[in-house]
Amino acid sequence: MSLPGGAPPSSPVVKDMSLTREDFFRLLPLAAGALSIQVDGLSVALGTAERGVAITLEPLAPRRLSGLLTVPRACVTLVFHGYGAAEQAAFLESFDRAFQRGGG
Repeated sequence: MSLPGGAPPSSPVVKDMSLTREDFFRLLPLAAGALSIQVDGLSVALGTAERGVAITLEPLAPRRLSGLLTVPRACVTLVFHGYGAAEQAAFLESFDRAFQRGGG
């Protein structure tokens, strides 16, 4: 799903993330903040046509870390419309924080 109109889209930001489809959509509102969310299957539009982020989620084969441990994976692609470089960096920092997992 792309956002029509507005400024031309940025180059895609592609992330190989360790999460399931369910995890992605559960945590997405934290990443979106006050931006509106429109979902169409595995595509998401955040914001407006003039200023927003188009996100696609592509489930990947799990990563095997050992004989007993596998981790889910997804390719997440973000394309920004109407964002300056600093705004894009701030959004990506917030996006990464929303999907960060604690451990220990």
